[in-house]
Amino acid sequence: MKRFFTIGLFILSLVVSRTAFAAEINTAVGVDKKLGENIPLDIHFYDSNGQKVLLKDIVTKPTVIDFAYYKCTGICTPLMTEIADVIDKVDLAPGKDFNIITVSINPNETPKDAANKKAEMTALINKKFPPDSWRFLTGDSTAIKTLADAAGFHFERQGNTFLHTGLLIFISKEGKICRYLEPGYDTKGNFQILPLDFKMSIIDAARGQAIPVIDEVLRFCFAFQPKNEMLVNYLFAAIGIFMILMVGAFVKFVLFKHPKNNVTLQKINK
Repeated sequence: MKRFFTIGLFILSLVVSRTAFAAEINTAVGVDKKLGENIPLDIHFYDSNGQKVLLKDIVTKPTVIDFAYYKCTGICTPLMTEIADVIDKVDLAPGKDFNIITVSINPNETPKDAANKKAEMTALINKKFPPDSWRFLTGDSTAIKTLADAAGFHFERQGNTFLHTGLLIFISKEGKICRYLEPGYDTKGNFQILPLDFKMSIIDAARGQAIPVIDEVLRFCFAFQPKNEMLVNYLFAAIGIFMILMVGAFVKFVLFKHPKNNVTLQKINK
């Protein structure tokens, strides 16, 4: 039994360390979810045509916001690729039921960078797709920070790279934050957004309902490898299962080795 306690304490220390590590990172990078709050729609950006646009003029229906940057070598392009894939799979019409806005968090990127990325991503979509239903925006550091702070999206610049999480933020046409959706992974370690999750998030945004989600796992962009992260998640899932089994073994040990405890439990149940 002593061995069970030793193993249990070791596992608990791993979990606590992981939680503390995540909390430490979240002070500079991560998501401070602001469900039910409104983002300011009076912010100007530039679209992929170089035209100055006001958010309130393009947020006219449920809108998905994706913070990224166009020359990213990490998760940004894979996540956008998955967005293109889920657009094809979901039984909603882009431009009619929802719009998407990808906002570059790099103030040095230009409308040309946005246009190149837009051409690359929209070429992956097979269904009828109005060009204006997915906007690729750039802006100055003030506009980017104002929008990111309002959405609770925290990122950090390290040289030419930006450390940030990968997720989608669903807002109503009034700018109300209704849902945060973090992608999962498929069996190959690639990003996966379930069409049902995407659709329900759009519906919540259409109704103006702020709905929390359970998954708080951060997906980091800097030096990020999805397959490695998937293995880490599997590891901690296995640890969780082992802890449950260990608790079960402990309860069984107490009940069978100490019959008085069993009698006491029976009395409590009665």
